[in-house]
Amino acid sequence: MATPTPIRPEETRALRRAVLRPHQPPEAMVYPGDDAPDTLHVGLDAAGEQQGVASLYREAPPGEDDPTAWRLRGMAVRPDAQGKGVGRALLGACVAHARARGGRRVWCNARASAAGFYARLGFQTVGAPFDLPGLGPHVVMALDLAL
Repeated sequence: MATPTPIRPEETRALRRAVLRPHQPPEAMVYPGDDAPDTLHVGLDAAGEQQGVASLYREAPPGEDDPTAWRLRGMAVRPDAQGKGVGRALLGACVAHARARGGRRVWCNARASAAGFYARLGFQTVGAPFDLPGLGPHVVMALDLAL
């Protein structure tokens, strides 16, 4: 398995759109904070082709003021690469980045269909499921890095 490497924000957008938001316009793939100095974007390539991407932002969950929290967002793995360790590798790179910068928690708005993946990697569900218009059912999940 290749190792995830840092990439530019614009290098995440095609896969974000293809996997996560195919019915939205390309400009909707530009997320707030993409260009922030603390933000990490990682990609994993194999055979010269992008297999997955993920982004990590220094951002507290809604309603909180926690400078040690990091938000995982825009994690997308090509359908033919799912179940092959790509997501695990991307998430590992993001968690390592957060830890190295004093992060105590990584959280995300996980699609209900991906909640099992995050749970297998130690994430806990926080709160009740909710619906993101146009994207479907989600749940907030968090990984405590202090454990």
